[in-house]
Amino acid sequence: MAAKTTSYFTFLKEALILSTRNPKLFTPVLLLFAVTAFLTSSVQVLFVQPFTDDLFSHLSHVIEIKSTDLSTYEYAEHLEAIKQDAVIVVPELIIALALGLVVQILAFFAASTTYSGDRYSVAELVREMSKGSALKGPSITIAVVTALNLAWMGILVALVSVMMRGRPVVLSVQGLVFALAFLAFLCFTVLAVVSVAVSVSDDECRGVRALRRAWRLMTRVRRKEGLVLVLVAHLLPAVVNPAYGVALAYAKKSTAVALCVLAVYAFLSGAQQVFYLAATTVYYYEAMEIKEAAPCGYAKIPSAEGNV
Repeated sequence: MAAKTTSYFTFLKEALILSTRNPKLFTPVLLLFAVTAFLTSSVQVLFVQPFTDDLFSHLSHVIEIKSTDLSTYEYAEHLEAIKQDAVIVVPELIIALALGLVVQILAFFAASTTYSGDRYSVAELVREMSKGSALKGPSITIAVVTALNLAWMGILVALVSVMMRGRPVVLSVQGLVFALAFLAFLCFTVLAVVSVAVSVSDDECRGVRALRRAWRLMTRVRRKEGLVLVLVAHLLPAVVNPAYGVALAYAKKSTAVALCVLAVYAFLSGAQQVFYLAATTVYYYEAMEIKEAAPCGYAKIPSAEGNV
């Protein structure tokens, strides 16, 4: 029994070993993740958080003076300050988000090609990715799962809004519904990442089809390992994120100290993301190996597609 339980975690060990098989590729990928995390967190700590504080400060002041005249000088001054902050914050967040997606796709291809036995450098991998339509599948899948994630978050916000207006008698039921929806959302975020791994390894499987394959693998082929992957996805950030909280606390006291702490946070965050994406890739390949090795093409997964 103990040996069987341990086997549920073997793909995590394989994910740790995976990066050592091609350090000339994974070292730059790790640094790219770390730089992206540092830039993103620096923007959040040095610009977004002060912007949010200023926004609430301005709104609170307007409420305190009970000013409803939009033409007053003081209201115009507050509004102008918010606009100036937004001009800095919004473009930086968009750039950071786009850069993060690019690095994530690069990491998926690095893990996939290394697991398959190739030993590319970063330049060679980029050239390989640029051939044909290798990026089309992952891009479509990312677009689909992003839209579904946003829709799910909208549902969660709507549930919170209903709970805030609900009567005490039905709050317990609404709270249960919200808890179940939130847990389902946490699982879906991991399912979405697995579906991107599907599209990277099979460029013909993309979008909703990639989601269906990921769903079948996680619910029928390797359920227990899928649960382990969900736990890893949400527990690892909980270990790294306290460093971000420390940087946030030091932001107003010493910018230099805050940036040093953010550098440590960025490296840990980059390592965590590389490991998580490698674990997702290993999980997918091992699940497909089990499915293909099963008699009758794994009869428990009926599909009109011909394959999962």
